[in-house]
Amino acid sequence: MRSDSLDDIIKCDVEISSPGSNDVSFDSILLVVSAPTVKGKETVTGTTAISKAEKLLDYGYTTESAVYKAATIAFSQNPAPDKLYFITRGKVAEKDTNEDIAVTLAKANAEVTFYGFHLTEFRDSKDIEAAKTWAEANEKLYCFEYTDIENCPVKNFNYYRTFGMFSGLPDGKTSNQDAPENQYAALAWMAKCFGYAPGTETWHIKELATITPSRLSAEQKKSLQEKHINTFLRYAGCNCTIGGTTLVGEWIDVIRFRDWIKSELQIRLFNALKVNRKVPFTDSGIGLIEGVMESVLKQGQDIGGIAPTEYDSDDNPVYGYTVVVPKSANLTDAEKKSRKLTGCKWSARLAGAIHAVEISGNLTF
Repeated sequence: MRSDSLDDIIKCDVEISSPGSNDVSFDSILLVVSAPTVKGKETVTGTTAISKAEKLLDYGYTTESAVYKAATIAFSQNPAPDKLYFITRGKVAEKDTNEDIAVTLAKANAEVTFYGFHLTEFRDSKDIEAAKTWAEANEKLYCFEYTDIENCPVKNFNYYRTFGMFSGLPDGKTSNQDAPENQYAALAWMAKCFGYAPGTETWHIKELATITPSRLSAEQKKSLQEKHINTFLRYAGCNCTIGGTTLVGEWIDVIRFRDWIKSELQIRLFNALKVNRKVPFTDSGIGLIEGVMESVLKQGQDIGGIAPTEYDSDDNPVYGYTVVVPKSANLTDAEKKSRKLTGCKWSARLAGAIHAVEISGNLTF
């Protein structure tokens, strides 16, 4: 059963110019699929969790079904997800057409907590556009892939919570049909990187099991990079992902880490209000709130998402994070009467990640 948003009690703004998330699980993935064509030993009802692809056979799916192939590829990654959710897209009875993707996603969102999703069998531009919009509004991550280099299904790239991958033109293959696993390349990437804790990872230069790298010209690489479309290529004998950005150009790992910070702040502050008989509107009570904020930021620093305290060329400290809270004596009676503490602020420097290196040197006798 899903909980109501903690925004009602703990208002937390984290600015990186994109929406935040209330989810508390950052490794859960939802597949949107078609219903099985035959009746299985078990009935698909609502949003269903599986821990291995073979479980899908119990619901009437076959080894040739798209969801089985997608789940097999997701579970073959290292690290691999512990489970996947899947939901079947409903039909509009009177029209015998698929229901809107937003309707299907809303059903799943009301039943389980998932953070990322993939339209495993629905790839037309209308569905992709609807999925992008829904992900943005509901604070999820959506991934898609495509294989036709001449026809990117996305026209509007101003989305922080959607990332795409071009996975066509498989190296060493005659056609895209010779690498059918590449239809699920973005899902494989999500499944692998969701196995890393937020703040500990970058999505760049990651190997993917079962996926064939693309063979691209310099012009094709440049065109895809300009659109913030990610790729899977071969460098130095290694097949690896190149990029790691959402459509708008923001790093996927930054979005995910930011969501983790917001979620941890809200949950820990809520628990502080819950477990204490009363948090007084005094310096000691405000200090308790400050301590919770610092504990989240310190953990974010310990796992590598927030930069450590460093020193500039004049040996002045450049702090990884700072926390500022008001003094009780500086608050008005009206503020105290409202029982809402405002003015609690923090800032942090992202540790970031090195994706490329430029070096120079010379040799002399």
